[in-house]
Amino acid sequence: MAAFRFFAWVLVALAIALLGADGVSSLESGEPVMRTTESVLALIGVNAGALADNAPGGVSQAISTIMGLPLWGVIGVIGVVLTLIFRPMD
Repeated sequence: MAAFRFFAWVLVALAIALLGADGVSSLESGEPVMRTTESVLALIGVNAGALADNAPGGVSQAISTIMGLPLWGVIGVIGVVLTLIFRPMD
């Protein structure tokens, strides 16, 4: 249980770091910058467009939607949900 709680908090911290990176990039460029999940995955060599194209039917639409969202939002929501699921019970 403690390992899952730790993993959840790591995801939340990673989401905050990604949000900070977008904030710094926005300050540097003078206009809002939001890196999508697809663009961040492309930086590490994952072709997210091909993943969405090769998925079956409705799954393809879901993957395409997730790839269009900011990565900090995707990871942050997963981390917060996991922290609520694995919170210590009294």
